[in-house]
Amino acid sequence: MMSTLRCLLLGWLVLLVGQGWAQTTQVLRGQVLDAETHQPIPNAQVGVADNRIGTSTNADGRFALNVPPAYSQERLTVALIGYKNYSQPLPPLPGPELRIALKIAPAALGEVQVTGSVLGIVQEAVARIPQNYPVRPTRLEGFFRESDEELERSQYRYLGEAVLKVLKAPYTQPKDDGEIVIEQVRKVDLQSKTSFDNTGWYAGPFIPHRFDFVHNRLAFINANDFKNYDYKLADLTAYNDRPVYVIEFGPKPNNTRADFAGRLYIDQQSYAFLAAEWHRTPAGIKREYITFDSEERAYRTDYQFYAGRWHLKSVWYNTVGKTGGGVRLHHLSEFLTTAIDTAQRPAPRYTEKAQFQDVFRQTAVRYDSAFWKNYTTLLPPEQLRHALRDQARQAQAEQLFAGPTSKAAAAAKPGAKSIFLALLGCLSYGPSGGLLPLHASAADVQMTFAPEGSSFRAEAQRRTPARDYAFWNSGYFNFNIQANLTKNVSAYYLTRKVSGSYQGRGLETGLTYEHNFNRGHRPIYGRLGISYSMQRVGYDFGTFDNADEGLRVAGTKLNADKISVAVQEFTDGWLPRLGVGVEVTHRLAVAADAGWLLPWHTRSELHLAEESGFSLTRSEVDLPLPATGATVLVNNTPAAAPWSLGRPMFTLGIQYRLR
Repeated sequence: MMSTLRCLLLGWLVLLVGQGWAQTTQVLRGQVLDAETHQPIPNAQVGVADNRIGTSTNADGRFALNVPPAYSQERLTVALIGYKNYSQPLPPLPGPELRIALKIAPAALGEVQVTGSVLGIVQEAVARIPQNYPVRPTRLEGFFRESDEELERSQYRYLGEAVLKVLKAPYTQPKDDGEIVIEQVRKVDLQSKTSFDNTGWYAGPFIPHRFDFVHNRLAFINANDFKNYDYKLADLTAYNDRPVYVIEFGPKPNNTRADFAGRLYIDQQSYAFLAAEWHRTPAGIKREYITFDSEERAYRTDYQFYAGRWHLKSVWYNTVGKTGGGVRLHHLSEFLTTAIDTAQRPAPRYTEKAQFQDVFRQTAVRYDSAFWKNYTTLLPPEQLRHALRDQARQAQAEQLFAGPTSKAAAAAKPGAKSIFLALLGCLSYGPSGGLLPLHASAADVQMTFAPEGSSFRAEAQRRTPARDYAFWNSGYFNFNIQANLTKNVSAYYLTRKVSGSYQGRGLETGLTYEHNFNRGHRPIYGRLGISYSMQRVGYDFGTFDNADEGLRVAGTKLNADKISVAVQEFTDGWLPRLGVGVEVTHRLAVAADAGWLLPWHTRSELHLAEESGFSLTRSEVDLPLPATGATVLVNNTPAAAPWSLGRPMFTLGIQYRLR
């Protein structure tokens, strides 16, 4: 059953997709049709004030544009590749829905004169990017939408929308990824609360950067990859009443290194890239590192002219595939530029910027209904509106016919999925390492172990080296695990594996308090903690044959035919710590701590371990010294091991948040 919050969200969704949502007096509504067929035209660019503000038509050819009073005397323009440009003065607002008919701008292939190869056209367009696109930072304001639909059930799992500020780096700096600021968010999750197939698509709001093929110089317009592609002049069309090359591209015959195939639209006079539509080839899908079984990966990007340069107008990104749970999903992401700002402004602060690994459906930006009433969005298509209305009605009916007991239980008990995700949000993990101070003097050490009643005997002599410190790390399969108890306090557990001349294992567990000294910017934390520490540091004396299948040491059975023996020192105690931490990304942090060990216990031990047989069933034992049958001589004198653990301890760790 639905919770109260879910009911509210579905109620908002019905208002969102309905025709009666709140309007202001400055909304211009219209529908763009083909003048001959009278069919709706999707993706037409609608602009006011020479594209200072604008929107695009949806799949039904409809648009809604909020027009500030300052622009009421400007002209309205509608443009689309393949059609004649349309322009008229803005009508008085409010007013009835405009019906705009676009006429096709036919152009025969024979009319175009191509000197040189078609590849040459693409190369010339790449060479003219500095003349056609911004060479200074630019800010775009735009609308973002993403949705997940289960294809077999024709039901939506999720719909999210946001207003983004897109900070574009100059097009002469293709390796600069730019920034994204999420201004406002509204979203609804229609997936079952008990389902654990919770696909989260990260980097969604970054599609204005990811699929800006001109800025990124994607492979099909990259000089390093031209050798993998064939280019063919497919047609000549028009945009803004200017001739446009339509160039098809795809892999060369028997070439498996080309990831894409599609079409480019290039202005014949300026050689500006106006748009591209492309998809990943089967080889390109196989090469892409993704966590689901992809069937289709398709894209479209359009640009618009403003203030003497071409700017990103819209991005369309379509994916069909199966999740790890075998559910066939259709994911659609769209971005639409609604305003362009070429003025140079201060860069956003760290805390304002979205990050690439963020999952948009987990974004915590507060919803502001007043903001959305006056913002230009890409209207949802009729099919989406009907599908979501049906799902909302079904969910409301389920709640209506549920008994009072079921409703109360649903409201009182959070689902297992919600609890599980909440726990994941508290956890982080990562590798760690550091230095252990070691007071080790060079000595001749002789070890003998011959337990009573057993034929096993281990005897060896080693020259142990002098050392001042030892390195440790968390090992390949062990991590520093941390659980956030409150905003500032966390509990943690880590393991230590000492490597080098001296070896051994240890652990540390305790509490850490963090305080952010850099609020409003990249977090820099002061750290204060207390923990329990246990560490063994030993020296290996070799592996010995064991013919005694009934060998027992301190109650532990050691029946392997090979047994290793080491002399080690055991130390445990309290470890107060001070340190500093830095957030690298929203999910990744680095911390460095210094501690001072306050020992409780220290003792010498023999460490015996099975070295043959199945690795997961091998036994080992730590035998405290002195013990019957065990002798340790240091420089021919009975004594403790000639090394011990010092007091200061240093740790460097990386923490990765699970959610």
